[in-house]
Amino acid sequence: MATILDVAKLAGVSTATVSHVINKTRKVNPETIAKVEEAIQELRFQPNQQARSLKTGQSRLIGVLNYYTVDDYFAEILGSLETTAFNAGYNVLLRHPLHDDQRKESDLNNWINQNIDGLIINSPEVDDEYYSLLKNINCPCVILHVNDLNCTCDTIQINDFEISKEAIRYLITLGHKRIACISGYTNDKHTASKRRLGYEAALLEAGLTIPPQYLVNTDYGIEEGYQQCQTLLKLPQPPSAIFTYSDLLAIGAMRAAQDLGVNIPRDLSIIGFDDIALASYTTPRLTTIHQDKDLIGELAVKQLLKRIQNPDQPIEKIVLPTRLVIRESTAAVNPKLN
Repeated sequence: MATILDVAKLAGVSTATVSHVINKTRKVNPETIAKVEEAIQELRFQPNQQARSLKTGQSRLIGVLNYYTVDDYFAEILGSLETTAFNAGYNVLLRHPLHDDQRKESDLNNWINQNIDGLIINSPEVDDEYYSLLKNINCPCVILHVNDLNCTCDTIQINDFEISKEAIRYLITLGHKRIACISGYTNDKHTASKRRLGYEAALLEAGLTIPPQYLVNTDYGIEEGYQQCQTLLKLPQPPSAIFTYSDLLAIGAMRAAQDLGVNIPRDLSIIGFDDIALASYTTPRLTTIHQDKDLIGELAVKQLLKRIQNPDQPIEKIVLPTRLVIRESTAAVNPKLN
């Protein structure tokens, strides 16, 4: 195994210079940097991470709490996040505890022992308990999808209320009056809770009533979308359109409708949320709300690194733009259904 001395000999420099190049602790001229990097690559030298951590006071580790890795939305953000961290010279320590509160606390305590430099939370389950646990870690943190004025961490979110309202208004312009909503579990600190408010506001604005049975709450998966859509379509007066909290819910709903012989979009319009890659390849292609997952992941890491370098800077609340992407799963209401 190559050592720092081997790299120094091959590059024709001192071990101190190699250390400065690796750790970026002193300005080194570009020609020397190129020689050192070439030697590192040729020898396949791997710096001792623990030694670097002791010397610089940084572990170059970012902890990531990722809610649900089988959901493409969270997975796409995670992919961008890991790429950005790698390019910045950081490794990602990943946990995905789902709904397990004990595991949540265990993972956060584990990160204390790992001496992480910062933490990113990509989960819809952030609550007061999380805030309490985060105080114990005492390290920079960025939280995604949180809309809480009392949050003491940097946050990245979208305007769920406005874009949800726009989606329902679009369905109303198509002539739909019976519009149901399949929502995912959330809490009032998570921005997804604003989707229902946007849904309700658009319908009330148009003077349309919302039957209680048109509002269903479940998890965010395909199976849950399938089951809830079947229930909605078997109502005495089923909806002519369904708005969902995620693309997976929408895809499950589409399959349920097809199994019941309901044509999409002739007899039922469906709108998803997130615009995961799969949304462009369903049959029919899914109308959905686009979130820029690559940008979310990239900004999460960059914002965290800013916070690591400047821990006393003011807390930032970043709101990213979204848009409604109209594809093939929505159409004008069938006159026979009104």
